[in-house]
Amino acid sequence: MGKHNTRLKDIADKLGISIPTVSRALNDKPDIGIETKRKVMELAEEMHYQRNEFAINFKNQQSFIIGVIIPQIVHHFFSNIINGIITEAEKFGYSVMIFQSNESYHSELKGTKTFRKSMIDGLIISLADTTDDYSHLSSLQEHKIPVVLIDKVTDRLEASKIVCNDYQGAYDATSHLIEVGKRRIAHLTGSLTPLTTRERHRGYCDALKNNDLKLDNELIRYCDLVSGEEGYQEMKTLLSLSNPPDAIFCATDPTAIGAINAVKDSGLKVPEDIAVIGFSNWSMSSVIDPPLSSVIQPDVEMGEKAVRLIIEEIENIRNDKPVVFKTHVMKTALILRQSTLGKKEGVNV
Repeated sequence: MGKHNTRLKDIADKLGISIPTVSRALNDKPDIGIETKRKVMELAEEMHYQRNEFAINFKNQQSFIIGVIIPQIVHHFFSNIINGIITEAEKFGYSVMIFQSNESYHSELKGTKTFRKSMIDGLIISLADTTDDYSHLSSLQEHKIPVVLIDKVTDRLEASKIVCNDYQGAYDATSHLIEVGKRRIAHLTGSLTPLTTRERHRGYCDALKNNDLKLDNELIRYCDLVSGEEGYQEMKTLLSLSNPPDAIFCATDPTAIGAINAVKDSGLKVPEDIAVIGFSNWSMSSVIDPPLSSVIQPDVEMGEKAVRLIIEEIENIRNDKPVVFKTHVMKTALILRQSTLGKKEGVNV
């Protein structure tokens, strides 16, 4: 017969004391004598006793687990957010469970249900592009499970939010293209359902307007997955126009990299014929040919701040204190490289 895990009863039988006395000794209760505590502790170590932390947390209605739902784990931006979340959560004694939605509302719904069964203490989520119903998140809140939205957020759910200044990042990126002499500037964007892409689109439009450049809807192309493949195909479509663009602002780096490849395959030069700038500063962006100008986001810091917010809300709920929803807007910056500067040295703005 295999060995069984040591139980409180095993320690109690060996010492000739009650199970409650063993339990209280292990929990260092003041009504248990020092000598009894010593004997219980020594025997528990000798018998390799392990506390059932899950049962203890279940009794206390706290799992010390934070659920995280993100659209794509392989995305450079989201992988850095996850890194920030895990590192910060460990400082507070929390573990992290991760679920990938693949930009699907139904997968996001499944992940939320799974986490609820797993008794998470709180949820940090970046919404899928197809999510337009938030009842699964408000239901968590109603059951005293706080929700913090990060990056892809909505103004239709009352919750704390961590976002970067997508509008300013897009405005600065488009303005930079104008500053280097470009006038017919295209835009590759994703679905305009998420607030992030709507803000980037708005920043692009305002930059054109404030520089007296006409907004041409023919130059705005939509990419469902904002992928490199879509960037390539949509850039090819733009190049086939009778009056093609001389620059393009892409809502993500993958679409920008696809666009660069399409320009080069068409026998044109970047940035001499068409300048290209992206958004999120992927690790690949600095090593492609030519290196890609982009907008950098404070991804790790966003993850860290989301953890501090969710733990603050968890503690407030446990202590019957009011939860105050907060929105933190993080600054972006331009990383300028050869895809817009040509042979000039790259700079950070």
